[in-house]
Amino acid sequence: MERTYTWVLGKVDPNPTITLEAERIDDASKAKLANLFTEIDEQLLALERTMASQEDYPDEDWYEIVFNKFPWLSGVVTVESTGEILTRRPEASMKPLNLEPLLEIGENWNDGRVRTHIEATDLGPEVYVANAFTRDRVWIGLTVSHFDFRSIMSKCPAPQELIVFTPDVTLWDRGNERNAALLRKLPWDDILSDTVQGGARLEEFDRSFTWLVRYLGEQPIIYATPDVVDE
Repeated sequence: MERTYTWVLGKVDPNPTITLEAERIDDASKAKLANLFTEIDEQLLALERTMASQEDYPDEDWYEIVFNKFPWLSGVVTVESTGEILTRRPEASMKPLNLEPLLEIGENWNDGRVRTHIEATDLGPEVYVANAFTRDRVWIGLTVSHFDFRSIMSKCPAPQELIVFTPDVTLWDRGNERNAALLRKLPWDDILSDTVQGGARLEEFDRSFTWLVRYLGEQPIIYATPDVVDE
C-alpha cells in the first residue's frame, strides 16, 4: 500500500494550478468568423437537440414550445411513413414542401438519429430537420421542422461578412455572390474528409477566406468570411 501511495504521489501534483481563463483566439480572422457564426450555430444545435428528444407524435404544447423557442422556423409538419401529412403548422407556406428525400430513408429511421435535408428552390433554400416517431421500435412517421436559412441570419452581427453553404447548396451569400460561387466549386467532399477548418484563396479576386464546418444532423454547414488582412 505504501509503495502504491509513493508511486501516485510522485506522478500526481497534489496542488495543481487551475487556469480559469478561456483560451484566446490569436488569429484575427478566426476570431472574426467565430463572432459571426456562433449564435447561428447555437440556435441550430438547440433545434437539433429539440428534434432529437421528440421521439413521439407531438402534442399541441410541443408545437407552442418549439415556435416560441425558434421563431425563425417556417413550420413543422408530421407525416406518416406512407407520405400522408398528419399535421402542419402553419397550414400553408409560400414554398411547397418536399419530404420525399426524408421518406426515402425508410427503415434506417429506426436508428433514432436526426437527419437533415437541404433543398434549393426558386424562393430560396429550405432546410429540413427531421426525427422519426415510432411504435414498438418501428418508425411510423416523421416530425419535420423546416426553415429558410435567411431567416436565421438575423442572429449574425454582420451578415454581409458571412458566406454560408453546403457542398451542394448556397445558404447565404448576400453581397458576396461571386465569392460564394467560387468557394462552392472547391472539392469540398475531399476537403471535409480530413479537416474541419482552414483557409481558401480565390486567385481571381486576390482574396483569402477562413472557413469552418459544423454539422446539422449529418449535413455539413460551411461558414466562411474574408480574412481580416484582406479588408
